[in-house]
Amino acid sequence: MMEENLPKEDQIIEQKEKVVKKEFKEFWEVGIDFIKELFNIRKNSDKDFTRQTILENIPFRGHTAWLLIFSIMVASVGLNADSTPVVIGAMLISPLMGPIMGAGFAIGTNDIETFKKSAVNFLVMVTLSIITSYLYFKISPFDTASSELLARKSPNFFDVMIAFFGGLAGIVALTKKGFFNVISGVAIATALMPPLCTAGFGLATAQFDFFTGAMYLLLINSFFISLATFIVIKYLHFPVARYINSAKRRRISRVIYVLAFLVMIPSILSFVDMYQQEVFKRNANQFIQKEIKYEGTQVIKTQIEPQSKKIDVYLIGEMVPDAVIKEWKSKLKEFGLSKVDLNIYQSADKSSEIEQSISEKVKQQILDKLFKENKKLLESKKEQINRLTQEVSRLQQELTKEQIPFEQISKEMKMIFPSIKEVSFGKTLSTNFKKTDTLPVFMIRWNRSIPYRTKKKEISKLQKWLKTRTQLDTLKIISLN
Repeated sequence: MMEENLPKEDQIIEQKEKVVKKEFKEFWEVGIDFIKELFNIRKNSDKDFTRQTILENIPFRGHTAWLLIFSIMVASVGLNADSTPVVIGAMLISPLMGPIMGAGFAIGTNDIETFKKSAVNFLVMVTLSIITSYLYFKISPFDTASSELLARKSPNFFDVMIAFFGGLAGIVALTKKGFFNVISGVAIATALMPPLCTAGFGLATAQFDFFTGAMYLLLINSFFISLATFIVIKYLHFPVARYINSAKRRRISRVIYVLAFLVMIPSILSFVDMYQQEVFKRNANQFIQKEIKYEGTQVIKTQIEPQSKKIDVYLIGEMVPDAVIKEWKSKLKEFGLSKVDLNIYQSADKSSEIEQSISEKVKQQILDKLFKENKKLLESKKEQINRLTQEVSRLQQELTKEQIPFEQISKEMKMIFPSIKEVSFGKTLSTNFKKTDTLPVFMIRWNRSIPYRTKKKEISKLQKWLKTRTQLDTLKIISLN
């Protein structure tokens, strides 16, 4: 009854609103269904294939053992030679992923026997890998730590993210047939082999910070790959090998997540320390660029040490007064560099400490830098000289072009126009208030005996003759009488 009592226009508006709401609801439901379908991995998962593949890659004996030894040797050579492609090649043939994913799979399916097999095989793999790399680095005459080895010494939170998301990619790919080749990419991304080789290097060279850092990186990679496998296996509801009640399942999950947090703590601390060092370097560089300036002096080298909070600046040129250096130090706080030791080394200072600080390599760098800067300066001056030479040449051409042989023209003019008594020539600036131009002007004084009409005709002839004679498009004739 109420709808019947509503005005007709209100009923139409109400019907339109209902239609819009219905269309929006349908659109929203279609969008949600599309997103669910887009990210749905349960639909095409092959649980039997996944289980079989993981279980087949857990055992470690025979061919797998020799494959591990050979891949460790290849990785050790690559790390020793600082060759990234060789290290990547070793990671591609490494069989380490099997037991790690097997452990995560076993926890996710409550398969205690499989977990024991995975743990034992993983420990055997790690032991054999460290022994192999230890023997290589013990025999190798090259005991200097390359950048590849140094990169595995101090893991941080980035390594946690790489291991976790790499593990997710690996297990998600493994749950569908045809995606097994992704595991090779995961092995490269998570870099399981280099930490084992770095641990062997640390033992062989008695540098135990390399050993502990590498083993922690291996722990991060192994644990978070297993955690990612566990999460996906639970999400896809794989059949469990042995039933346990919900309370125990929750307890196991809590223990796993607590362990994950504990494993992450050192990497988070390392990440925070790395971040603080980067902030220190950035602030120090900004301070040097903006504040370390003095006429006749140039910064040739800087050394920034975030851990010891020290900044060394080497200058060349005029001696900087102590008052200026004191002012520089007072501005450190403005750049977040409080309690920082700023050392200024100047070329005029002949102390043995500075002589030792500036090595031959640094001196060569200084000379190279000065040579390059002087070369750039000379090239700039040369370009400037060429530009000015061209400008002078252009102006000379214009001057020659515009120069008028006044004496010659005036004599010819007197012969052709004998009624002219006097002639003057000059250039004047003329403007119509839109543009300004330089205009050649001839000022003519005629004999008084010349009639007005004759003078008028003579002026017209004179103008034509002058344009032809001087080759000027525009000129002006002023009659002075």
